[in-house]
Amino acid sequence: MEPNEEVNPRPAPFSFLHVLFASLIILLSGELLYHNFPQLRLLLWGEPTASETSLKANATRPHIVFILLDDLGWNDVSFHGYDEMRTVNIDRLAAEGVILNSFYAQYVCSPSRAALMTGKYPIRHELHHGVIQVRHRLGLDPSVKILPQLLRELGYDTHAVGKWHLGHFQTRYLPTNRGFDTFFGFYGPGIEHHNHTTGDTFDALDLWDNDRPARNYQGQHITKVLTEVAVKHISNHDPTKPMFLYFSHANLFQDVVGQSPPVDQEYYDRFPNIKHEGRRKHAATIAMIDDSVGAVMEALKRNNMLSNSIVVVMSDNGGAGEEYIIRPQFKFYSSNWPLRGAKGTQWEGGIRVATVVWSPLLEKPGRVSNELHHMCDWLPTFFRLAGGKAERLPEDLDGFDIWDSISKGTPSPRTEMFIQADPNFGDYAYRWKQYKVVHYETPSVYHPRPDQWMEPSGGLQSSMVRDTPGALRCGNVETVPCEPLVKPCLFDVVSDPCERQNVAKQFPGIVRKIMDKIRKFNESYSRVVKPPLDPRSDYSLHGDLVQPWDD
Repeated sequence: MEPNEEVNPRPAPFSFLHVLFASLIILLSGELLYHNFPQLRLLLWGEPTASETSLKANATRPHIVFILLDDLGWNDVSFHGYDEMRTVNIDRLAAEGVILNSFYAQYVCSPSRAALMTGKYPIRHELHHGVIQVRHRLGLDPSVKILPQLLRELGYDTHAVGKWHLGHFQTRYLPTNRGFDTFFGFYGPGIEHHNHTTGDTFDALDLWDNDRPARNYQGQHITKVLTEVAVKHISNHDPTKPMFLYFSHANLFQDVVGQSPPVDQEYYDRFPNIKHEGRRKHAATIAMIDDSVGAVMEALKRNNMLSNSIVVVMSDNGGAGEEYIIRPQFKFYSSNWPLRGAKGTQWEGGIRVATVVWSPLLEKPGRVSNELHHMCDWLPTFFRLAGGKAERLPEDLDGFDIWDSISKGTPSPRTEMFIQADPNFGDYAYRWKQYKVVHYETPSVYHPRPDQWMEPSGGLQSSMVRDTPGALRCGNVETVPCEPLVKPCLFDVVSDPCERQNVAKQFPGIVRKIMDKIRKFNESYSRVVKPPLDPRSDYSLHGDLVQPWDD
């Protein structure tokens, strides 16, 4: 499909019985009828009411609902063409909104969140080297004004639900001191899904209701808990006042040796046809996330907010499959097929992320966009939509206002993108126009790099639905070897998004040009040295809680 090619227009609404019948067919058969028969797309939220339509006509300062998924793989959503996963609600957003098929985040969690919140590449704040661990004396510089602070100055109510992961060793780093009116969630990289604990032995509680530990949710799956809080924020909101809801989900499914079952049985039972146990549990977790997205949309509808809302659903980085070995007790089952690599790498599978934008305010919905966009573009985009003037933003932002590119299908203002320059890990990557360089100076010291193309755990048990608008077309091309530890590799990721054909020999001048750009970044910033774990952060000194320790 060519960039911005339009797909089927929005279907007419169905009766409740039609919707129920279509839902049962999808649930029971496992067939991805949604993609094969666009007339069966589920209009679960109905058409706008007359009052909502009038609101849309005079829409200013829209509600912004940003749903960030943790480690979602490219191949973990059915709108990308793989019918093993069934993401009915997210698929509906994709069908009625815009699929952003060339949207980039960072390779792991904290750097992506820093880019989102600051509108700058994370190297600007020395947060590009790995993630912030629970006991690190490290965080996003509190002197930097971030997205919720900017939106609150423009009259927005601001709520953060879920994962923070931008520092908590001092109270000034906490979300409610960074522009959020409320926070319900956890400070660190991830928690056990039912006990809401973290640490090497999972004995420290990391679930907070503003400044109070949230102890009353033990035994409840974290996705259900967070969804309940997000829905409550929406339901209690005055729809005439703009709202920014940052809903950052917990880590997707992972097997943790010795811990409670990570998924609820009702979701596990939905996928009897998936024979690989880990992949089945992963599908169950994603189905729970998908239901959460549906619940948020229902809440917006009930409170007459839907017609003046912008909803973004995306991942913070690529998924982690069984090839991703970070600790022996963790097992992952995500899939980025057919992209190369995974979370923790600079390959497309680590940084090109599943992204959907839905809104009645879109001028040209029902499209797939292949325009180049980056996580740091959201801040200037949301600031403009909220009524802010561009001259009020810092001049040194790396992000661009991409709303016209998303809404109207115009070319992206972005033509290049810094990806990584980290001498500690030896990772270097940059995209200029359609070309991308990947270069590694040293073998990974963090964990083995998943550098190849990994099918889902258990293999490709289901067929790729080739006519799905969001599916990538990689073609049956001969692989031209790439040895990034020996010399930089170059790919045309527009024609070869799966990075199979290294064209460095054909275009040495382009390789030199891009490597010069990388060197400028590398020389402009000092080598990041992660602090050791602070002994004062020991959970036993703080009532077995993850909380600030250095005030």
